[in-house]
Amino acid sequence: MPPTILVFSVFLDFLQEGIEKIKDPRSESNGTKFKISDAMLSAFSMFFMQCQSFLEYQRQLQSRSGKNNVQSIFGVEKIPSDQQIRNILDLISAKSLNAVFEKVYKFLQMGKHLKRYERLDRNLLICLDGTEYHSSSKISCECCSTRNHRSGKITYSHTAILPVIAAPGCEQVISLPPEFVTPQDGHEKQDCETAAAKRWISKHGHLFEGQAITLLGDDLYSRQPMCQNCLEANMNFIFTCLPSSHPSLYQWLDYIEKMVKCRI
Repeated sequence: MPPTILVFSVFLDFLQEGIEKIKDPRSESNGTKFKISDAMLSAFSMFFMQCQSFLEYQRQLQSRSGKNNVQSIFGVEKIPSDQQIRNILDLISAKSLNAVFEKVYKFLQMGKHLKRYERLDRNLLICLDGTEYHSSSKISCECCSTRNHRSGKITYSHTAILPVIAAPGCEQVISLPPEFVTPQDGHEKQDCETAAAKRWISKHGHLFEGQAITLLGDDLYSRQPMCQNCLEANMNFIFTCLPSSHPSLYQWLDYIEKMVKCRI
């Protein structure tokens, strides 16, 4: 069976279907001007086009010609302002879109598009790494992690594990569902990256049934409980100290591939 053809409209359909399943957290009101899909697709379009002023340009285009790219490409009916987008999206959990990541993975897997990513006896390499996407000494919420400094200052932050399928020689990476580092019910200790990685394996391990997986991570993960967790999930792992303090993703993958070849 030849690989299926990759077209943007297929992936946009996955996103639109996922958004339609999200329950609107706002109270019903005749004053509600924008749908959730308007806000989420407008936000997505900014990342897709990689232009900070993209939405303002589209509003001007709509004013001049009566149509715009956000409407024709992404299906947005009304373009919200930046603040309106924030107000709406702040009410919605990012986990609401986990199913979209899974659907994309299954589509690529069934279409045999992930074959070129297989390495080390047909394993898919999944890189685990945490990314801090908010840090402030003034702005905080109940989901923040905290760092107490000797000076008495407290830093509030948000971090997430952002797993991706990657391979040496492949310029693109395939994003998988994220897992957020956030306080957990019934736990006194502050949540951490390793604990989030374990939750990710537990939640999404079923996705890779029938596919050999090798998890890649730095020495933060190289602890017996984490390794045992991987083995129980039938996943291979390579957790190692990196050769430099700030390597790129591809330097990391090349290093791992060379290390494994030497051991073989």
